[in-house]
Amino acid sequence: MATMRGDPPERFADRGEIARGGMASVRRTFDHETERIVAVKSLDPGASSEARAHFLAEARIMARLDHPSIVPIYDIGRDEHGEPSHLLMKLVEGRTLADAIAATAGEPASSEALEPLLRALLRVCEAIAFAHSRGVIHRDLKPGNVMLGTHGQVYAMDWGLALVREAHDVEPDAAPSDAPSGPLRARSERPDEICGTPAYMAPEQARGGTDEIDERTDVFGLGAILYEILTLRPPFQGASFVATIEASRTCNIVPPDRAAPARSVPAPLAAICMQALSACRDARHGSVERFAREVEDFLRAGGWFPVERFASGSVMIREGDHGDRAYIVTDGRCEVFRELGDRTEVLRDIGAGQVVGEVALFAPGPRIASVRAITDVSAMVVTRATLDRELVRAPWIGSLLREAAERYAEAEGLRDRSTGSAPGSTRRR
Repeated sequence: MATMRGDPPERFADRGEIARGGMASVRRTFDHETERIVAVKSLDPGASSEARAHFLAEARIMARLDHPSIVPIYDIGRDEHGEPSHLLMKLVEGRTLADAIAATAGEPASSEALEPLLRALLRVCEAIAFAHSRGVIHRDLKPGNVMLGTHGQVYAMDWGLALVREAHDVEPDAAPSDAPSGPLRARSERPDEICGTPAYMAPEQARGGTDEIDERTDVFGLGAILYEILTLRPPFQGASFVATIEASRTCNIVPPDRAAPARSVPAPLAAICMQALSACRDARHGSVERFAREVEDFLRAGGWFPVERFASGSVMIREGDHGDRAYIVTDGRCEVFRELGDRTEVLRDIGAGQVVGEVALFAPGPRIASVRAITDVSAMVVTRATLDRELVRAPWIGSLLREAAERYAEAEGLRDRSTGSAPGSTRRR
């Protein structure tokens, strides 16, 4: 390995290769001067001048992004000809977010399984928002490019495809505060060159060039990471590179709850994810901060309930069936009705934000009315078990609801004994 500028050759001791890809490798190295382990990313000896220029540009982009979730660059090393040859940087030890997501396979999308991953995603959002404030767009966001350190650190990695807005291509303090964003500088790319990872790529990236690339392209990438957290798969999958590129151009994404029904994906997270993955940039969250705020609001409010969809005309709850769950309608309309001989009596209409079947959570028993979807309906499914898990976040609310449920059950029992009716015969829905 070539030495850092002005350093004696014995300063650095090689401790073995960590990773290899493209025209570079990363090696664990001990720095005798500072007595610490560092990472050295080295270009292969046969790298072209274009590759060296790209390598240097990546290093300078990372150096300008002084953020806790972006790996710091300590120095740029050069070979005997003065050409950039390697980077000295912080060594990150841990696992990728992709590995952490894979470890949740076989589990439902519960708070226990997913909340740590969502917290990591929010840390990535902080790093990307900071990069955007410095005029840098990452352009290759995916779980494999996020590292989770052994002590809670989170790093957005691999800035090799990052683009810089020309107005920011100066010392930050030298730019006027009202400087325009400016066009993106694409660094030696062909006008139609496709850069990124097709399985996670925004449609404007898949079309090639940089004219359509902006901060919302990274919002799409963050949505793609969220999609994999929820479904264990990327948004786009094809039998070949070309097929995957075409899928990303078309951007016809299966909603997370349909892509992974066994995961019981929470409806609010599915909605946040699909907005971020909109084919139209204007339909996405307008900034990384807005995307992060919605994820944070979800974590704060809870709502880890799976979503179920009902086609128009289908029966959601049937009279006489045993009731053990309730539905919170998130989209569409349904009606509560009873069959009285040859006549149907509609009791009430239910719209978004309203609940049906809630009594079954406190006093399970036969339903005495049916519920039918008037339009296509999406609804969160609430069972006693999922409700109990949510109430762990707010024990006082749990105590209140349990007490109310017990009082309700006692009242029902007293009424049944006083009227001589069968227990539970008057329960609703």
